Amino acid sequence: MTELVLVGLNKQYGNQRAAAVADLSLTMPGGRITALLGPSGCGKTTALKMIAGLLPPTSGDILFNGRSILSIPAEKRGAVLVFQNHLLFPTMNVFDNVAFGLKMRGEPKAIIRQRVEEMLALVKLSGYGHRQPHQLSGGQKQRVALARALIIEPNVLLLDEPLSNLDAHLRQEMRDLIFTLQRQLGITTVVVTHDQEEAVILADYIALIFDGRLQQVGTPDDFYERPSSLPIARFFGGVNFIPGIKQDGQVQTGLGAFRLAFPHALPDGPVNLTIRPENVQLRHCPEPENSISGQVLNRVYAGTHTRFKIVTTDPTLPPLELVADAAALRQFPDGQALYLYFPPPHIWLLPAEKNGAPA
Repeated sequence: MTELVLVGLNKQYGNQRAAAVADLSLTMPGGRITALLGPSGCGKTTALKMIAGLLPPTSGDILFNGRSILSIPAEKRGAVLVFQNHLLFPTMNVFDNVAFGLKMRGEPKAIIRQRVEEMLALVKLSGYGHRQPHQLSGGQKQRVALARALIIEPNVLLLDEPLSNLDAHLRQEMRDLIFTLQRQLGITTVVVTHDQEEAVILADYIALIFDGRLQQVGTPDDFYERPSSLPIARFFGGVNFIPGIKQDGQVQTGLGAFRLAFPHALPDGPVNLTIRPENVQLRHCPEPENSISGQVLNRVYAGTHTRFKIVTTDPTLPPLELVADAAALRQFPDGQALYLYFPPPHIWLLPAEKNGAPA
């Protein structure tokens, strides 16, 4: 398994003032999936192309198992890139597309046939070898591209937005296939995506990038439960932010005091308290602590759950949002007075903002 390390990686295009990738240092564990996540144009694909050897970095280094690969040509790095648009050879059938890498290596025909058949079975395309690319669906083309990449047994698999061109049901199938193959083969995999859900479901670790700069690295639950800034929390769907003053083990806000389970997350002083909508709990009666009163502004039934907007006693705050089970729809109608409970283990603190920007 190959550990992939980026050391102070930079990419500057021509006379552009802002770097496409700026001082990116990141360790991606061997045999795991790491997602490079961020909005379009943030530098994710540029970083992927530098790893693959398709773009030279302006400065910095790329290490495979502690060894710099910058002087190694792309075709000899053992890193294979699967592009967003498949890029299958249109004049070759599926068999020849998948076999291409082995043919370039001069492998015997019998070995090639055996390996191609094994790989097509692995991506669930047995019997498709004679078909032409134009006879395949989008999901099937992506599977062929994946098989063509995996058959050469790369050290590192690089996937550039692998699901973005697929319909919803095909995205689910392809996501499951990528995850299964990665676990089965143990290949170090880097996935570029702008989709938070895709990153959370697929990846063991997420590296979030804004404007070419690394913002936070961690497991998926780190981003949902322990974001390091307001922009990161918002990017991952955070909607409940309550300003306050932290002192010792609690935060004093316009809604009252909240006890903290993690009082050392930030030093005392101005903070923003946040909690995920699914972690706020509805109550008919107040709890002894971390309980506030409110009124149901509106509800949206979503089948398995109900989304609520709750008006609080602090007129300066927007309505708080929470997610409860579907049965709550009948228990708490519009206009209903109620109480919200904030469990201390689910409360997280973020730096206060100064002049509209994170401190």
